[in-house]
Amino acid sequence: MPEKTKETFVLYKFLFDVLLDVLIVIVLVITIRAFFFAPFQIDGPSMCNTLNIYDEECFNGPGERILTSRLSKWNLFGWRPVSLEAGDIIVFKAPYEDKSYIKRIIGVAGDTIKIENGEVLLKNEEGSFVELSEPYLNDENQNNTDLYRSNSETYLVPEGKYFVLGDNRIRSSDSRRCFRQLGCDGDASPYLDHDLIQGKAKMVIFPFSHIRLLDKN
Repeated sequence: MPEKTKETFVLYKFLFDVLLDVLIVIVLVITIRAFFFAPFQIDGPSMCNTLNIYDEECFNGPGERILTSRLSKWNLFGWRPVSLEAGDIIVFKAPYEDKSYIKRIIGVAGDTIKIENGEVLLKNEEGSFVELSEPYLNDENQNNTDLYRSNSETYLVPEGKYFVLGDNRIRSSDSRRCFRQLGCDGDASPYLDHDLIQGKAKMVIFPFSHIRLLDKN
């Protein structure tokens, strides 16, 4: 093989190897984001003080970035390796808007939730309503979970659905308003379908000074 032809062959082989490596990396990133973990940027004040707090102030705009686990989306012939529970923070596609929300699960299938006079109550096994412990709420939001058009409302969470609220109750569009500014008019539902959930929030990854794990409290 002539020397020049050999050099061209080596160059093409090198370029092919680089492109192959890049393609493998791209496929791995897409696979990881689609099935395992994906980043999400918090936009707005609906989860303060749990998220988007800068210098002890609630940030009303694009702020912290979190890592979400997508394992809860897996459905292997009806079996889910990871279940979602009350207290989990989730990212989901808004039912009536082309955007994503982040809220906290308050009730799962079979739970009966009552919001009354600013308090969130959960029906226990004895059939009595007891106030839900919510240590993640700041002083401004404690006992200040107001409804849209009434002082009391009871919600029985259907199978495959969730009842969710933002931690910043005074600045959150959630199950109380059926995720709409207009509220629960027409056929709008206060319950979130499992298929709309995009992932469970696991940790804050940016800014680096804010890095921390996220738990139910």
